[in-house]
Amino acid sequence: MKGQKRKIISIFLLGLCLLFASCGKKSQEGTAVQEATTEEDPTMGFQTARDYVVTIRDGVKLFREPQLMVEAYTVLNKGVNLRRTGTKGRWTRVRLNDTSLYVESSSVKETVMTWAAEPEEEKNHHVVFIDPAKQIYADPKMEPLFPSWNSDYPPEKQRMTKGAVGVATGAFEYEITLDVAEKLKHELELRGYTVILSRASHTASLSNKERAEAGNQSDAEIMLRLTAQGTENPETRGVLAFVDSADNLFTSDNYENNFYMANAILTEICSATDVNRLGIFQTEKTVFLNYAKKPAVTVQMGFLSNAEEDRNLSDPEYQNKLARGIANGIDTYFQYMDMKQEEEKVKENGEQASETVTEE
Repeated sequence: MKGQKRKIISIFLLGLCLLFASCGKKSQEGTAVQEATTEEDPTMGFQTARDYVVTIRDGVKLFREPQLMVEAYTVLNKGVNLRRTGTKGRWTRVRLNDTSLYVESSSVKETVMTWAAEPEEEKNHHVVFIDPAKQIYADPKMEPLFPSWNSDYPPEKQRMTKGAVGVATGAFEYEITLDVAEKLKHELELRGYTVILSRASHTASLSNKERAEAGNQSDAEIMLRLTAQGTENPETRGVLAFVDSADNLFTSDNYENNFYMANAILTEICSATDVNRLGIFQTEKTVFLNYAKKPAVTVQMGFLSNAEEDRNLSDPEYQNKLARGIANGIDTYFQYMDMKQEEEKVKENGEQASETVTEE
């Protein structure tokens, strides 16, 4: 008898649960829906929204989870518009780079914007290829230093050498370069660029030649290589850039653009970080640059052999500064190139008009 009563009570309680669950849902289109919440998953339980918010100060952090203890996904300056997809207590859920992220509600405010469909959104037409140098495994095999050579035995270099290791943190170069590359990708995508990475993991197995060829075959307009090497002198610190020399038969057509881009990026990195500028170095000893058929620059972001710089390069906040500085330099480069292109169009149209008048 007692067992039968328990069974009846269980069925009654189950019915009540189902009734309350059905009452809690809204079927009307455009009405907010309260998502199911669990203690195990802090990303659940958000009231859905479909509008825009804007950051109200510099240094606003976005997280993969609504928790302050996790590492920030990216850091935004004041005035960045974001799609709001949900709210819950102190947290606002937004959409960025096809990823759901979380920001403290006190760091944003609602802004008057329409919810644009993807095809209607204004897109930056520029495409950037980024190569985070190194990988977890070195490759001792050899590859040609240049695309072709007049000898049966062209100069060769190792397909992939071992990267540097931080003297203070023990961080690997391949970790640092990918960390900054990902942050740079996000920063550029915020500005509307299309970004292609040569690798998305540490276990990639790509030679320097293969990375350059991937950039050549892509839609990218420029190719950027990020390094964080070491040196025998532990006092050496600062940022520098490498470009192919003006005499390089394979890349000389891009020399002027290479140099302008390198200068713009170094200028903006130094402005963003106050780091020492070591200059622009011309070389023909880099496989990646020798094979690049597009404007290309290698940026040495710092030296893992210097203890202070090693710690900086492993700091997410410093990495964000680096990414913003490099992105600012890329902006400057494309503004210059767009201006040159416009001037050439005006000149070409003027010459065509002059020819027409002469013929008449």
